[in-house]
Amino acid sequence: MNEITNRILNKIGNPELTEKMASLSQSDLNTLLLEIMKQKNISPPNMLKSYALNRFCVPSGCDAIDYHKYEIMLLELAKSVGIKSVMLSPVAPFGNCSTFGCVDQNNIVSALRGTEVLADPTNMLATIIADKIKNKALDNSTAAHFCTTARTTRTQPLLSKNHFAHFGIFCIVSTAKDTGSYLSEKEILLKQLEYYKLLLLEKYHAKMSVTLRKRGGYTDTDGFFQRMSELIQTELPDTPFDFDLDHEDNNYYKGINFKIYMEKDGETLEIGDGGFVDWTQQMLCNKRERLLISGIGIERMMML
Repeated sequence: MNEITNRILNKIGNPELTEKMASLSQSDLNTLLLEIMKQKNISPPNMLKSYALNRFCVPSGCDAIDYHKYEIMLLELAKSVGIKSVMLSPVAPFGNCSTFGCVDQNNIVSALRGTEVLADPTNMLATIIADKIKNKALDNSTAAHFCTTARTTRTQPLLSKNHFAHFGIFCIVSTAKDTGSYLSEKEILLKQLEYYKLLLLEKYHAKMSVTLRKRGGYTDTDGFFQRMSELIQTELPDTPFDFDLDHEDNNYYKGINFKIYMEKDGETLEIGDGGFVDWTQQMLCNKRERLLISGIGIERMMML
């Protein structure tokens, strides 16, 4: 428990309050927190003052029409290559990012009623996919690919004036069952890279390049990395490709992750990244589940 929390608990004279509240059922905790918020009795002037001080509420400076046109372009291109689009809710289940152990819940805008403000659409798509597989609404013995665009909010301190509390993301999440010889991983990796290659070619008349990073999480780490490298070199022979072997320690991605770059007019610009994760394995308790995620920032892409 941090120093600020201890100070608050001592101020109200109940140092065990957090433990008592944590022991409540989700329903009872929601009821209690809603009652507390109701008793705050916020007036319209106070609400307006809160808006002026709250960076999470400030509107984006991006032109709304241009933004939504760009979203449509991304989604229509995805549809043309067999990637199904999903319209997400602006909220996710509480712990949707932190429960996998790689994100601090303090970097998420937690909410009431067992929810949090959407912070990463890849996590939410993975949750939707896992639920469909569990309820037999999706058979991923054949690879399936989903995408979305979403505005996301995160609480990390803003490092510069070019960083914002909320921003748009386009992401792809692909699911498959392990069939041996890394065939499933090859199929879904190629699908996603081909999408970004097509996007850069059609929208920007630019070339894609890829940097592949080795990660832990596979029994044969070196063998898996080699097979994925060979796939890119064989299936995307005109795509500039290199390795980054200096970042093996990473609890987020498994086996590999990749960086995507745009090459145009002598410049190389990083536009996105992705990699394999074990989220569906964790949710479904099934080691045969394979999941590949990737994403790009919408506002950044619109400025290129």
